[in-house]
Amino acid sequence: MSLVSYIILALAFGIGAMLLFRRCGEATPVQLMPGLGIVATLAAIHAALYWLGALVGSYLAFYTPEEPDRYNDLNSYVFLGLAAVVAFKMLAPYLRREPQLPIFNLADKLAVLSMAVATGVNVLLVGVGTGFVEPEPNVHKIIWPLLITSILLGYLGLMFGRQKVDLRPRRWMIIACVLLLGVAVAAVINA
Repeated sequence: MSLVSYIILALAFGIGAMLLFRRCGEATPVQLMPGLGIVATLAAIHAALYWLGALVGSYLAFYTPEEPDRYNDLNSYVFLGLAAVVAFKMLAPYLRREPQLPIFNLADKLAVLSMAVATGVNVLLVGVGTGFVEPEPNVHKIIWPLLITSILLGYLGLMFGRQKVDLRPRRWMIIACVLLLGVAVAAVINA
């Protein structure tokens, strides 16, 4: 996978973090400096889960030493399947007429950690799919784009939540899912 693919995946997860912090910031407003720490904590946990998923996926990928490229198409289909599951899981709550989305208390440290782990499951699954496509994952390509975009977009979402700025969450989540599926389809085409 190219660096552009990792950046696009990071944008998709950054949009998800923006929507999450927009909801939680409106329900329990926090000051901006502690909020930056909360956003950075979530971004660091997501980056670590993505890296862990990529390592697990690289160990589970189909591979033969005689013909290293023999199972590239099969591995890319596994990535597409995992990305489709994650995209459906991310988009399904937004398709309801009155979506009931989870809201976490940003003032409670345990709630913030549970929020990071609960929302990090999607990142972990996409990381496993990335490991199938990328046999030797590069830590810098994986961690830095996700960390930077999650911090920037999550902090933007926190500020939007504090100010009660209206977003169209359904449209933003559709964009995030299209980005996620676009990278997976590109991996299948390039296999």
